[in-house]
Amino acid sequence: MSRASSLLVAALLASACNSKSAPSPSEVAQPVELKRQAAPTQPSAPSPADPSAAHTQSAAPAERQFGAAPTLAGDPVPVSAVLAAPEPHVGKTIKCEGKVARVCQAAGCWLELQPEAGGEGLRVPMAAHAFFIPQDAVGQLAVVEGELKRRDLPDAQKAHYAGEGMKAMGPLSLEATSVVLR
Repeated sequence: MSRASSLLVAALLASACNSKSAPSPSEVAQPVELKRQAAPTQPSAPSPADPSAAHTQSAAPAERQFGAAPTLAGDPVPVSAVLAAPEPHVGKTIKCEGKVARVCQAAGCWLELQPEAGGEGLRVPMAAHAFFIPQDAVGQLAVVEGELKRRDLPDAQKAHYAGEGMKAMGPLSLEATSVVLR
């Protein structure tokens, strides 16, 4: 139901509760009209003659945050650097950045983080299924905080992940506590 329809229904109910007769059409339309006047107006489109105006009005895509709030300061480590030299990071909580290559299509309980240029990905399960990632995250940049772990997956777990579309079956995983999609 649209906001205008909701307001119309609310006005009808409020008017009906306060009077013994049905409200007139002008009484019903009044709250909707007031709402329209109070709503912010959209900025007009930039003039084609002023290309700088188009740049200043384009908004950056909104970030979406999942799990706990990010806590680590500083720049994230590119996932390509983590995959190339994981040892300094294993067993530590890190902030890692990359492109979302895949997301669990069953529940959003894992994602694969890969370098922006493509290539091998890093398995990123959502820590203890504490939160989930939407399937529309594929292709977005992500900053993930969590503990980098090294452990071989049992065959049954590999089969389970493969059934959900995962390809990153290596021993590295980043147990996500926070994911910010950009």
